Amino acid sequence: MKKFNVTSLLLFFCSICFAQQSSILWEVSGNGLKQSSYLFASLKFTGEHEFYFPNEVKDKIKRAEIFVIEDQVDHHAQHELNKVLHFPKGESLATYTTPEQYNQVIKLFAEQFGVPKSSFEVKYARLKPLALSIAITRLSLGERVKFYDIELLKFAKANKLKTYSLEKVEREAEALETFPVHEQVIALMNSVTYYPQFKEEFVKLMQDYPQGNLEEIFEYTLHPLDNNQKFIEEFYFKRNEEWLPKIKKMMREDSAFIAVGIGHLEGERGLLALLKDNGYTLTPIKVSR
Repeated sequence: MKKFNVTSLLLFFCSICFAQQSSILWEVSGNGLKQSSYLFASLKFTGEHEFYFPNEVKDKIKRAEIFVIEDQVDHHAQHELNKVLHFPKGESLATYTTPEQYNQVIKLFAEQFGVPKSSFEVKYARLKPLALSIAITRLSLGERVKFYDIELLKFAKANKLKTYSLEKVEREAEALETFPVHEQVIALMNSVTYYPQFKEEFVKLMQDYPQGNLEEIFEYTLHPLDNNQKFIEEFYFKRNEEWLPKIKKMMREDSAFIAVGIGHLEGERGLLALLKDNGYTLTPIKVSR
């Protein structure tokens, strides 16, 4: 059975030489650094009960001098992402799907989440397929969710760390725009058609995450986009390479705790490989449950 994971549309995404010593937390040292920095692989969100904040992560945040995430977590960021995740005025999901596909989505929301057609068309119909897939992921949990960026940032601020972002939110929005709507529809319909399998796979992803199985999670999240090299290039590889000089500068000046989506670590042009290629030593840190 193929894996159709909606979460890949958030994490968006082979394996590399780190596979046998995988972890969600890495120490970065060497190459002239006066002190170690830390790289943490986060999920976008998990169920409230599945949320995992290891003591080792808390300890490394407390030891660091600065805290770094991908982009801002504020009202402006939410506004900019909302713009790119909604259809422009006059368009909706029905504009880009067949009547059969549209009715299939309506049926899923009604049967699985208790959302009737009238409510769907008010609350969800103007979401692009990417955002709708995210909504299905969240609703499938049947519980409140925790967002890693928000929880990590709160902890860092509580411990008086200076906080920075690797890019402006407009840069992420620009990358998201390179995922064509018709391909988003294909991924969405896979998730709708195979919803029971999708739900099982998402539960497995949350179970695998604390174990640090980066290779397996990366393979799982890559599948729906494996034929869209342009999007993978724009959303992952180019942004990784843009972040690299910023990360190097931050680590030279301060001990940094850097939290990025798990999809940005793996791959031949993932941050783990890029940092290693630049002469740094990457050491996996075992985290306890």
